[in-house]
Amino acid sequence: MSATDPVQTVRSAWWEPRIDRAVLKRLMKRSDAPGLRFLAIWAALLVAGGVAIHLSRGTLWIVPAVVAYGFVLGFAYAPSHECAHGTAFRTRWLNEAVLWASSFVWGESPTHRRFAHSHHHTHTWHWTVDAQMGYTNPVRLRTWFGDIIGLLEFWPRAKLLVRHARGRITDRERTYLPENQTAIVVREARLLMAGYVGLLAWAAIGQTWVPMLYFFIPRFAGAFGVYSFITTQHMAMAQDVNDHRVCTRSMTNAWLSRVLYWNMNYHIEHHVYPSVPFHALPALNAAIRDQLPEPSPGLLAAHVEIVRTILAQRSDPSATAYHPLPQTAAGPRAAGG
Repeated sequence: MSATDPVQTVRSAWWEPRIDRAVLKRLMKRSDAPGLRFLAIWAALLVAGGVAIHLSRGTLWIVPAVVAYGFVLGFAYAPSHECAHGTAFRTRWLNEAVLWASSFVWGESPTHRRFAHSHHHTHTWHWTVDAQMGYTNPVRLRTWFGDIIGLLEFWPRAKLLVRHARGRITDRERTYLPENQTAIVVREARLLMAGYVGLLAWAAIGQTWVPMLYFFIPRFAGAFGVYSFITTQHMAMAQDVNDHRVCTRSMTNAWLSRVLYWNMNYHIEHHVYPSVPFHALPALNAAIRDQLPEPSPGLLAAHVEIVRTILAQRSDPSATAYHPLPQTAAGPRAAGG
């Protein structure tokens, strides 16, 4: 296990597909080119959005310009996530540099993000265990809505960052953070906080709206974009089962959405083999598709399914979203089974 990929999924406990080991090894090969290409497209869209904000200043058009720019900016989640796995780029320093830059936008210590997300992969959607599981079934409509617009994410992450900057690590965090990493998390949180304070000081002392218009305001105003994707990953799915096909949701997306999201619409595939880089997930899907449930046919369909399940849970709290498994595939395992 490399230092940049601490995922430690217990393979004996979780369902695994049938796949030729030579094929899997080939799919796990890392490369710089795909990540640089996706990053360049994201950056180009940010530049276009920034130009739109500049040209619309002093007019009402600045509102949609800021929202659109923020929509794209929020997808810093995708490179931050992939770099946390250590699979975004073959070149390690490039992976770490992009992890830092994207984590600054995302608002979380890179090291904490890496280990908390590793824990999420090890204990995916196991309530009270998964470090990134913020709600349980039955889900409320207000939880769904709050998650989409970011209310359930921004405030807790801000408190997390401030707490880490103050040097406070909880007992739960110590279950997934190695002791020799806690000081690093504290130091990183302080560096991030210093960066944010520096931007605010620039705005106040320099009497400029630049940091507000190009960072803080759009980060809130356009947050619904990326969160509308993230919410689909596990919400209203089964929990406490050792089968990613029933606790995780994949969906089909258009090309631009896949680029912004770094192919995380293939979310079952990503959880089954988290060491497979984002750019190889379509090929992984092709290799194991016959053993997977049908994906949700788009973002809207995924949310319709979530809302229908939430409404069903009002009368049956045990109801969960379920995509039938192929008849030739083995069924899910209960936790501990």
